[in-house]
Amino acid sequence: MDVNNIEKKVWAYIKANNMLEDCSNAVVGVSGGADSVCLMIMLNDYIIHNNKDVKLHIVHVNHGIRKEAADDEQFTRKLCESLKLDYHCYNIECEKIARENNLTVEEAGRLERYDIFDKLSKQYDKTRIFVAHHMNDQAETVIMNMARGTSLKGIRGIVPVRDNICRPLLCITRQDIESWLVLRNQSFVTDVTNYDNDYTRNSIRNVLLPYMGEHINKNVVQNIAFMAQEVRAVENFVDKEADKLYKSCAIQDGAGIRLSVEQLGQADEVLGKRVIYKALVKLAGRAKDIYSVNVYDVYKLINLQTGRKVDSVYGIKAVREYEYIVLERKNRAENTFSDTASNRYRADTELTADAGLVEVHRIDITKCSKDREVIVDIDKTVYIPEYDKMYSASIKMSVYDNNDNDEELAENASNGKICVNKLNNSYTKYFDYDKLNKLLDIRFKNVEDRIVVSESGNTKKLKKELTDRKIPASHRDEILLVCDNNRVLWACGVRRCEDCRVTGSTKNVFKIQLILKERN
Repeated sequence: MDVNNIEKKVWAYIKANNMLEDCSNAVVGVSGGADSVCLMIMLNDYIIHNNKDVKLHIVHVNHGIRKEAADDEQFTRKLCESLKLDYHCYNIECEKIARENNLTVEEAGRLERYDIFDKLSKQYDKTRIFVAHHMNDQAETVIMNMARGTSLKGIRGIVPVRDNICRPLLCITRQDIESWLVLRNQSFVTDVTNYDNDYTRNSIRNVLLPYMGEHINKNVVQNIAFMAQEVRAVENFVDKEADKLYKSCAIQDGAGIRLSVEQLGQADEVLGKRVIYKALVKLAGRAKDIYSVNVYDVYKLINLQTGRKVDSVYGIKAVREYEYIVLERKNRAENTFSDTASNRYRADTELTADAGLVEVHRIDITKCSKDREVIVDIDKTVYIPEYDKMYSASIKMSVYDNNDNDEELAENASNGKICVNKLNNSYTKYFDYDKLNKLLDIRFKNVEDRIVVSESGNTKKLKKELTDRKIPASHRDEILLVCDNNRVLWACGVRRCEDCRVTGSTKNVFKIQLILKERN
C-alpha cells in the first residue's frame, strides 16, 4: 500500500465504524511500541483535521517486568508532552498478579490493562477506549482460535468495535504501520519479548505467518483478515435470523424457557442450535464456558421421545416434554447428600449450607478410626472423567497409624498415591491427618474453590484446573469434592491437593475412599 494512503484508510475506517461519533473523551493505550504510537498520532491528526471536540487521554502501563520498562515510560511521556496530550502512567506488578491469580504473565497484564482503561474511562463523559490491534493481530487470533478449536465466533476474529472498545488499525498491517512511521520520521520502542517464541502468539507471528507468506501466499495476512470480515458478516446475519426464530418459538415460563420442537425441527439446524445457545446463555446469565457440545446435547432432544432429559452447563436441565424442550435451572435442593446407616457405623454429620449456594455435608473426622469407618452416601450422581460417566457414589473415611502393616497402606500412603480398584470401581486417597482441619465438607463446586498444585503451596482456581484438564463444562458442577472450607483436598477422579501428602514424618494417615456404583 502507498504509505500516503495508509492514514486515509484508517481515517475512513474510523468514520465507517462510527468510532468517534457521540464521543467526547478517548482513552488510548500506548506502550511506546510502533502500533500504539501510530494509533495515538493518527487519532490526534484525525481529531485536529476534522475539528472533532474529543480529548485524548493517553495511558501507559508499566508492567514492571523488563529492565527497559522505565525507558519505555519516559519515551511515552516525552512524546505526549510534545503533542500536548493528557498523559497517565500506571505501574503494576504483573508477575505477582499472575502468581496470585494462577494466570500467565501475558494474561495478567492484559486483564490489568483493560481494568485500568475501564476505570479511567468512567471518570469522563461519553468515553471510548482505543487499542492498537492491527491486521496481523487479526490473522494471529484467527489461526490461534482455529488451532485450539472454535465456532464461527472464533473465526470472525477481533471486531472493530465491541462495547466501548475501538480498534482503528484493524484495516492495516504491521508493515503498513512501520512504513507510515518511517514516512513521519517517528521513532518508537521495541519490546524484545515479542520475539520470544515460547509464547503461542509469538510463534504464530514470528514463525508460522512468515512461512505462509513466503511459501503459500504473500498476502496471507490480508487474506485471513478478509475471511474474518466475511465470517463476521455471515455471523451477524445468522444471529439476526436466530433472534427472529427465538422470538417466535421461545416462551419464558417462570424460571425456565420452553422451545417449540416443531419450529426448531423445521428450521435449519444452524438456526435451531443458535436458538438453543441463546436460551442457555439467558438462563446461565453468561456466555462463557457454553460450548457447542452443550448446545448439541439439547438439540438432540428434538428427535427423542417425551421424558428424555439432559443435564447441561451451569446446572441447567433440558427435558423433552411433548411439543416443547423445557430448559430450567435445576433446583439446588437436588444437590444434597444423605448419611445412612451402613454395615458399620452411621455417619455423624451436620447438613449445612455454604453461602446459600451449595448444600454441604460437614464431617467431624475425629469420629474416624481404623475400626470405625464413617460412610456418607451421595444422593446426587457424580461425574467421573476417566470413564466419562455418571455414578451413584458413597464416601468412606478412616484414620490409620502410619506404622500400620496394612499392605495397601504401606504400598500407597507414603506418596499419597491414588489406588484404583477396577473391579469394584473405587478410588482411594491418603492424607496427613494432622495437617487437616477436623471438620471437612463433602459437596460440589463453589466459585471460590482453590486447590494447592505444588509442594511449595502454590494454589490454582479449581475452575481453571477443571478447564485445563478438559473436563466438560456441563459436568464441572458434578465433580464431587472433599474440602476444608474453600480449599479443595480432593476433586474426586480429577486431582488431590499437594500440601497434605503423607510423608516419612506423618504419624496418622487419613484415608478417603470413593465407592462408585452403576446407576439403575
